[in-house]
Amino acid sequence: MIKIKKIIFLTALFCIILPLSNAFGLTKILNIRHWAAPDYTRIVVDTSNEVQFSVAMTAQKISVDFKRTAFPKAIPHQYILNKPGIHKIVVMPLPHRMVRVELWLDGNVETKVFSLKKLQDKPDRTVIDVKLPDIEKRESEERKQFKVSRKNIIIVIDPGHGGEDPGAVGRMGTKEKDVVLKIARKLRDVLNKKAGCQAFLTRKGDYYLSFKKRLKMAREYGADLFVSIHADACRSRNSRGSSVYCLSTRRASSEAARLLARRENLSDIIAGSPNGQNNDESDPITLNMVQTETINLSKNLGSSILRYIKGINRLKFNKVQVAPFMVLKLPEIPSVLVETAYISNPKEEQLLREPQFQSKMARAIASSIVEFLPVFQPASPVRIVKNDVETSPAASTPTQENITYVVRKGDTLEKIARRHDTSISALLKLNKMRLKDRIYVNQRLKVFVAVQPGDSECSIYIVRKGDTLEKIARRHDTSISALLKLNKMRLKDRIYVKQRLKVPVAVQSGGFEYSIYIVRKGDTLEKIARRHDTSISALLKLNKMRLRDRIYVKQKLKVPI
Repeated sequence: MIKIKKIIFLTALFCIILPLSNAFGLTKILNIRHWAAPDYTRIVVDTSNEVQFSVAMTAQKISVDFKRTAFPKAIPHQYILNKPGIHKIVVMPLPHRMVRVELWLDGNVETKVFSLKKLQDKPDRTVIDVKLPDIEKRESEERKQFKVSRKNIIIVIDPGHGGEDPGAVGRMGTKEKDVVLKIARKLRDVLNKKAGCQAFLTRKGDYYLSFKKRLKMAREYGADLFVSIHADACRSRNSRGSSVYCLSTRRASSEAARLLARRENLSDIIAGSPNGQNNDESDPITLNMVQTETINLSKNLGSSILRYIKGINRLKFNKVQVAPFMVLKLPEIPSVLVETAYISNPKEEQLLREPQFQSKMARAIASSIVEFLPVFQPASPVRIVKNDVETSPAASTPTQENITYVVRKGDTLEKIARRHDTSISALLKLNKMRLKDRIYVNQRLKVFVAVQPGDSECSIYIVRKGDTLEKIARRHDTSISALLKLNKMRLKDRIYVKQRLKVPVAVQSGGFEYSIYIVRKGDTLEKIARRHDTSISALLKLNKMRLRDRIYVKQKLKVPI
């Protein structure tokens, strides 16, 4: 009798333990999350460990069957989404310890399913991307069309992180991806109120874009400037302050910059970009291709941003830092990354949460951009005064004259024609060339330029070694904005020795036309007079000076035209 009871007890125990042991070996579905961008929706299935799955597709749905998985009871079994490309998600049990996650699709879509391993605080995940190629193509074409018909300076603002990648998280639960999006929106709105300027966001909501997509959007817009907005974090809660970074083709400027770049460059992997782990190889733009001039422009902008931010928050670094940031790999576009504040610092986390601080930060960055970029205010026409009679430039049909252009590395006839607002056929005819003829570096080409009504208000300046637009503008008592507009240039266009630039002419009411010359080290009145084909007496008379008066470096002198 006792033996029979023992046998019954052991059998019952075995029946209880066996299902439990099987359950312990099953994968658990922890959560199902989703993010929607304009052209795709991402579904993420969090699991307790790596899981095997199979995929079946029809025109209306995609089914992902998870093997050896416990049917979840703590999460909803149906999600009504109505997001781009997807209507709903249904979770259902299958025989043989399987669970099916079924996505009901809308319209013409492309799907991709891939798994991601544990990383930092992320569990094992299965990612289902539902893309809408028609919308993606349409948006890309709209950006390219805007580039062709552009009339303004274009700034592309990139709110960091997003979607699956929250970025840094503060002690109060503040997520970097949320606060930087708010600052970016405010920055866009401030800039769009400036004349001659138009700003766009890379992302407008809570979704992730790969580095490659962000850079592609900037190029499609034809951006003159790329600004990435972030909020820093550090293990030490005491670290605080704003900072600005630009790209380095070699080493980082500090250990902090190196660590920050390494952390930011993980975003593609954290967010689950399918090619995130080999971004260097898949991206055709490499660090070695970055132009030194673009980096120098980026540093100049960064310095301007630091000066303005200093008024609203303390600085972590007083100078622009450099490091190999993936999101700044735009060789033709000046690009900076702004760390607005430390979200890991309790005081600065509170600041980042405040709309007033977000607005101040946006205005500070906008002010520095306005200072850095030209053509925010149209240059007013200069009046001509001759023989004490004031005249206005007469409206007339534009004429054409030709100038000499020296071919640079990377030039093509198409680029040269576009740069000078002419056609390839006009270039070929003017230079007695055929379409099959090759051009070479340092070749001198004649180029037609349009002479608009009012061009008589300017003189021609020949660029010299060491010149920059800033120096030329200062020398002629004008602005970079006026130079760019007069010469139909953009800020990123390079100038070269012996290039002919139009410079505005100031006029004296006494009837003499003059320009402004900035005195340099080693100058004398005799040298200045000889350089400008005039006399010392004319210089003295125009500047109301006496011969014994001394001149000094950076003094502004009027010189006859």
